[in-house]
Amino acid sequence: MLYHYPRRYIDFSQLKPINRLKYGEMVTVIGTVEHANLRNLHNGKIKIVEALLTDGTGALRLTWFNQPWKIEELKGEPQVFVSGKVEQYLGRLVINNPEVERLEQQQLHTNRIVPVYPLTAKITQRWLRGLMAQVISYWAPRVHDPLPDELLQEAALPDLPTALLQVHFPDS
Repeated sequence: MLYHYPRRYIDFSQLKPINRLKYGEMVTVIGTVEHANLRNLHNGKIKIVEALLTDGTGALRLTWFNQPWKIEELKGEPQVFVSGKVEQYLGRLVINNPEVERLEQQQLHTNRIVPVYPLTAKITQRWLRGLMAQVISYWAPRVHDPLPDELLQEAALPDLPTALLQVHFPDS
């Protein structure tokens, strides 16, 4: 897992209030989930969870498609980080399928530069990112670097444990 590198990164490190959001930006917003509801479309074949996020400067609509469990995840979560791409629907700014994390938990999916790993069947980014955070933080400092310190200093290279941490946690 130490050498299962991200294939790309998403920059969710830009924290903005709702009244300063612009169409097309990748952002993180801290706010309060005012309400969330579940709608069924096309005779229940499509389920849409809609939530309203406020932060004192404005309100933002959040939408998830075919993820009905999100309604339970949002209940009782007064303050959250929400990250995603700002889009427009009927003249209003929205974020579709955003990442959401509680304020008190470690931010792995929001409010940072987020690694995106190659996946295989039935494995999700959230699950793999959480597992990678555990494995990398425990094992990377224990890896022995075969290059001598003099060579690392001469070439201005980080040691192997530091390099592994930087690849998986680029904003650390």
